[in-house]
Amino acid sequence: MTSKKLVTIIASVVLAVSVTILAVYFIKQAQNRAEIEKQREMHNDPVVITQATTTAPPEETTVSETEPPPLVMLANIESFVEENPDTAGWIKVPGTNIDNVVVQTDNNDYYLDKDFYGNRNIAGQIYVDYRCVINDYDNKQTDNVIVYGHNQADLSMFGTLKKYKIKKESTGNFDFYLQNPTFSFSSLYEEYTYKIIALFVIEVEPYQTRDGIIFDYHNYVNFAGERSFEKFKENIMERTAVNTGVDFNEDDKFMTLSTCSNEFEPSRFVVIGRRVRDGESAEVDTSKAELNMDMLEPDYSFIYGR
Repeated sequence: MTSKKLVTIIASVVLAVSVTILAVYFIKQAQNRAEIEKQREMHNDPVVITQATTTAPPEETTVSETEPPPLVMLANIESFVEENPDTAGWIKVPGTNIDNVVVQTDNNDYYLDKDFYGNRNIAGQIYVDYRCVINDYDNKQTDNVIVYGHNQADLSMFGTLKKYKIKKESTGNFDFYLQNPTFSFSSLYEEYTYKIIALFVIEVEPYQTRDGIIFDYHNYVNFAGERSFEKFKENIMERTAVNTGVDFNEDDKFMTLSTCSNEFEPSRFVVIGRRVRDGESAEVDTSKAELNMDMLEPDYSFIYGR
């Protein structure tokens, strides 16, 4: 066999393998999109399942006045809990493809490459940081709930969160924020709306900064000690690409949406919301919002020059 024929055969094999890999990839993407659509239909058209652990006690049962009322599961999430006990809720971000079931387990690795059913899938699943408490009474919930999702090329999971991304040299997405200043999250028991208070691109590792100091936003779960509310507020306000005009304080509850960004590896894009307070309108007066052209961005010249 001549060397030319051998090269041709090898090239043909490589091509065949590459085509097969691509075909499998696109098939998995299509299956993933179909499953997400099925889940959305389940969420929008729930089948009510009675669960004794979440229903109110019979009328004849005497409940102490000091005890809070029982938590009652939302009808449109019950079937998901039946499918997967790791179900933590549902997230929806208007104007994006984010309209998904959210899970939580005892670590932050499992759902990086597993879907809702535990099948291996590079898209993973949107999930809540294992350290956070969202499905409990309000006074027991975490100050800041961290939610992760992959920045998928097919725009699934958190692939469209980038619609909020604004940088000094690229401010076109400001209009998108103005049209979509809130997002919603339903836990197993309550439906919440969050007003966006900050959005920014950020470095992840100390070696990506000149002074070796980073804002580890994902560790601000409960405000205490070195990770106080004051530090949290200071860091997000100096980094946010938009001064939204939405007020917030230490008594509020927050949710942080985190996904990979594409400026450098590793980098993250973050959107932080403040929960709508009891009795407060969910409407946002976006006339108060303005671009923050003094935003603290990653030091791109330093990072790219390494």
